[in-house]
Amino acid sequence: MIQGCMFSGKSERVVGQLRAAREEGRRVVAFKHASDDRYAAGQIVTHSGQRIDAVPVRDPNRILDLTADASLIAIDEAQFFGDELVDVCRTLAAQGRDVIVAGLDLDSWGLPFGPMPGVAAIADEVVTTHGVCARCGSIADHTQRLTPVAGQTMIGGPESYEPRCAACFEPPPAELRR
Repeated sequence: MIQGCMFSGKSERVVGQLRAAREEGRRVVAFKHASDDRYAAGQIVTHSGQRIDAVPVRDPNRILDLTADASLIAIDEAQFFGDELVDVCRTLAAQGRDVIVAGLDLDSWGLPFGPMPGVAAIADEVVTTHGVCARCGSIADHTQRLTPVAGQTMIGGPESYEPRCAACFEPPPAELRR
């Protein structure tokens, strides 16, 4: 599992691991939540422009139907999936497959995001990535929303979010959390 704030290199790690596995001759398949179409609907795209093909899905159970004979399955933007993702990961692991799950561990309020705590609880390894605070340059572990609140799962890039350290982080009002 790879978790952390926005702009901390999570997707870059996923793309790098998938490319390395392909070079080793492994069959790989990548998935991302269908709502994330910021850069390309059918690809995981990093903020630095790296790309790899990915199947967009809304229901994590579809992943089980679409893995074919892949030995490595990657799931990016995992925070947008429901808690069913935990059971999907368990099933894939029980089939002897390697699974990489990446996503935001905290939402814009600084609270656990979606299925991420459940995935972390069953992961063999959890890597937490950090960004650089856009305000003070310290280690960032939060994602600061810069635009008006439109729901917990608002999709955006640098125009909507920036990495912040705990001291510089300012969560939106609690009553706006959905």
